[in-house]
Amino acid sequence: MKLSLVINTTTKVKDLWPMFFGQIDKYISKDFFSNKYVFTDASNSDIPDDYKVLLYNKDDEYTDQFLDCINRVPEEYCVYISEDYVLYDKVNENLIKKYQEILHEDNSLDFIKLLKGGVTSNFYGNYKQFDDLFFLSYQDPYFYTNQPTIWRTKKLKSIHYNSPTLDIAKFEYNATEVCKKLDIKGVHCYHQEAKRGEFHYDTIVFPYISTALVKGKWNYSEYPKELEEMFSTYKVDRFIRGVR
Repeated sequence: MKLSLVINTTTKVKDLWPMFFGQIDKYISKDFFSNKYVFTDASNSDIPDDYKVLLYNKDDEYTDQFLDCINRVPEEYCVYISEDYVLYDKVNENLIKKYQEILHEDNSLDFIKLLKGGVTSNFYGNYKQFDDLFFLSYQDPYFYTNQPTIWRTKKLKSIHYNSPTLDIAKFEYNATEVCKKLDIKGVHCYHQEAKRGEFHYDTIVFPYISTALVKGKWNYSEYPKELEEMFSTYKVDRFIRGVR
């Protein structure tokens, strides 16, 4: 029952890569994932050797780029993230393994989101007997989100395959309707973490900055402490990109 890490990125933001990959190396065990994949438009020396680079056509739209790469991922389960989901604390590997086991045992579930999203304001009940897992509903506008999530890889493929050809921002909004048509089922975890900003809660399972960049600038207003430490560690000049 293998679990891979799937990372979607582009060389347009390669200045984030040393920080992003450095924090993964710091906060996730080296052998936790069976494989780690990077979907990108060009290889680069800032991608560590223990990642498998899968190249897409930079002229394609996001959905076609993603499908080209995800079709080359053989693992049954994957955690899907982007390069500006930068870790700031240790990942709870035991909880991720627990959630993967739940997915494996319950064929009616297709994904487990590793945090609570702020748009998820309604309560749809606990998943079975678990006090940390909660149902999601198509009634919420972002049933599907590009947030750290454990997926059945074939279901993630199917959502992108059945979506119109879109850029990543439009895809995220439209994917909820695709999930509804495909009868995709999912839950999210929540451990009473605090809300961070307008749309996200912190997560003890996958503690990450959501997201490190907002419209190309550092998300300093929501993550000042975390980013300040990383700027120092990775010698980042915040004024090159600017902060918000």
